[in-house]
Amino acid sequence: GSNGKLHIPKSNYAAYAQHLNDFGTYMKNNNVDLYAISVQNEPDYASEWTYWSTDETTDFIANYGDKITSTRLMSPESFQYAPENASWVPDGGKKFYKKILNNQKAFENCDVFGTHFYGTQRAWMDFPELENCGKEIWMTEVYVPNSDQDSANRYPEALDVSENIHNAMVVGNMSAYTWWYIRRHYGLMTEDGKISKRGYCMAQYSKYVRPGDVRIEATEQPADNVYISAYKGDDNQINIVAINKGSTGYTQEFEIDSSNISDVDRYRTSANENLAATLDMEYSGNSFFAQLPAESVSTFVVTLSDGTDNTEPDENGYYFHDTFEENECSWEQRGSVKLDMSGRSPYEGTNALLISERTAAWNGVQKKLGSSFKAGNEYSFSVDVLYLDSENTSQKFALTLQYKDSAGETKYANIDTKTAVKGKYVQLSNKNYKIPEGASDIYLVVETLDGSDNFYIDEAVGAAAGTVINGPAEIKFTYGDVNSDGNIDCFDVSAAKYGMIKGFSGNISEYAADVNQNGAVDSDDIKQLKAYIMGQISEFKISETEKSAVTPAEYMKKVSASITENEAAGSTDEKSGVSYGTFEKKTFYSDVCGRNKNINVLLPAGYSQSKKYPVLYALHGYWGNEDSLLDAGDASLRLRQIIGNAIASGDAEDMIVVFPDIYASATQDKCDGLNDKNNAAYDNFINVLTKEIMPYMEQNYSIKTGRDNTAITGFSMGGRESLYIGFSRPDLFGYVGAMCPAPGLTTDLIKSENLKFSNTEPYLLMVSAGSDDQVVFSTPSGYNDNLNSNNVNHIWHYVTGGDHGGKTIRPHMYNFVRSIFKA
Repeated sequence: GSNGKLHIPKSNYAAYAQHLNDFGTYMKNNNVDLYAISVQNEPDYASEWTYWSTDETTDFIANYGDKITSTRLMSPESFQYAPENASWVPDGGKKFYKKILNNQKAFENCDVFGTHFYGTQRAWMDFPELENCGKEIWMTEVYVPNSDQDSANRYPEALDVSENIHNAMVVGNMSAYTWWYIRRHYGLMTEDGKISKRGYCMAQYSKYVRPGDVRIEATEQPADNVYISAYKGDDNQINIVAINKGSTGYTQEFEIDSSNISDVDRYRTSANENLAATLDMEYSGNSFFAQLPAESVSTFVVTLSDGTDNTEPDENGYYFHDTFEENECSWEQRGSVKLDMSGRSPYEGTNALLISERTAAWNGVQKKLGSSFKAGNEYSFSVDVLYLDSENTSQKFALTLQYKDSAGETKYANIDTKTAVKGKYVQLSNKNYKIPEGASDIYLVVETLDGSDNFYIDEAVGAAAGTVINGPAEIKFTYGDVNSDGNIDCFDVSAAKYGMIKGFSGNISEYAADVNQNGAVDSDDIKQLKAYIMGQISEFKISETEKSAVTPAEYMKKVSASITENEAAGSTDEKSGVSYGTFEKKTFYSDVCGRNKNINVLLPAGYSQSKKYPVLYALHGYWGNEDSLLDAGDASLRLRQIIGNAIASGDAEDMIVVFPDIYASATQDKCDGLNDKNNAAYDNFINVLTKEIMPYMEQNYSIKTGRDNTAITGFSMGGRESLYIGFSRPDLFGYVGAMCPAPGLTTDLIKSENLKFSNTEPYLLMVSAGSDDQVVFSTPSGYNDNLNSNNVNHIWHYVTGGDHGGKTIRPHMYNFVRSIFKA
């Protein structure tokens, strides 16, 4: 008898098998290659479709399953993964699968097992016999915990979605998890197409645990109401999903067996967060600690150190080839340094490895060589190195081998030494270097012979002996030989004069003309060149430029004494006899965003390619663009006049000011809502700025580089970003400001207790707020409190009557431009 709307008699089984096979063929012919087709949807809950008994489906699969060849055959999908002894399911649930398992022909013809999870409790999900049969089990339909009207965004109820997925993966050992209606009042999206809380709770899995990943062992329940699962994708990445359904926070240490960590990024959904990102979390060796807030779900994307230890070289002869596109490639800190992936100036690709905050010449970077590299054998090694931010025209770099000899003593041997010219890569290499006999615990080291300037490495290679590895050649020049003809004569004086006025055609001639080595070609260089040619001097005198010894605390104390609450009268006027800067709108292609982006560049009056200028980056707020802080966006701001008057009066340095579009989404051109998705697009601006805009400015304008010559400030969301960038990259920005900074810095980006600098701190950190700000309200005061709690040197600039606009922006810019580039 039939318990459903329809029933297929056994006499029609052959026709039904042909129908299923024809459907698979039809779909394939229309470019849809089905993974599998099931015998029947919910045959045990069939009031609206076709009913089958457990015996009937087993019979059909055993005798006709082999006729379906156009795609894989999936078992019937029961309504509920009910226990075999469930009194409420007389013939369904797990009985479907048990009977297939017990019928050899049916089991052979069934490629995939499928089930639905409606009303399925965690305790029912385990089915060892099916899980160990060697075939995949798919959970193909469910919604949890209910289908109540407008329930999609109820929280913490939505956490049941994450818990259900966890239970399916861990208890049920499912290979797939599929939701019922996506866009519905109880779905992953609401009726208006917006992702719901249930959607975000599922995305904590679906966005990061991808097809082909494998679940790996993890301590599943380290505490009550805490659920952990882990998944491995490629060789160097593990994704950990951690749910805390409890009412209190929980701190968990995560430890990866047999692998060191090179990066940890967290994405979290809670009552107030939706996939909120915290990038570059702290870790140590193979472990890291993380706070799991009450009623939250977190996904940790863990990148492992490149543990590949190729025993045989590849087709190029390479044992390793480190490009630093994704991670540090197992290179480690050597001494007191900081390592960062940097897109500022790679030799190849989009990233290089930046080594900053060095305190000694030996502080650098090192890579442990594995078992492929054996004592007594020869190998080819190569690393490309570059330095940018320095007063030194040239710098000596060394590629060194550190090892322990047979007596256990640490030894050092030089592989190669080269002189690098500022701004140009040079290759450290030796294609036939023999590792000393008896060497063990072997490291490849890159360091300088003196000084502690930041530097970059790229394209690091270890290869078979004799392998030629192409790289940038050492650039050699002689001070005074400006035209590189091998002589120092009157022609070099002419070339130096021309370059000083019109600009040099290349770095080498400019370096050669800077005979006093003070970082700029000036009248003293011309004077010394003439004296040398006339025989009045036999060598050039190096300029003894004094580097400021002022500390950030001392400098900010000095600046604080001159800060005014409001801008001075007349500072916004356009005055006769004063020349003001000019704007240039520029367009560049952003690889980060995948489209053209605009910037406005304010050049100072009398801008000349023969002079180098420091750069200030000024960031707009939410909904804005590159024009928002200009007259085109708000003519009342008068920033061009404020900056021009300060420069004309001698109160500010000549400077270039860049106004970028800081919305950095890879999927849309403009902000379309005040939400986490758009917040993340603004937070992504750090990559556009450091990897694209700063290199663009260096290539297209005559600018000074280095943190001493680079400043950043921003308004509202731009203030949040300027603080985020300033705290993230103190190696690049020596002056940091914020006007009415928006919320989220200490909840989405940097923990409040971590809002501080480790070693390098800016000369100036200035936060401005208005008493009448009705948009961000007391958020800036909260940041001020965080900075005070963390003992961070800064200036708190509070404007009585200041609003979320010009009444705070003008006073900030008036004071900020007068205080930068002077430490």
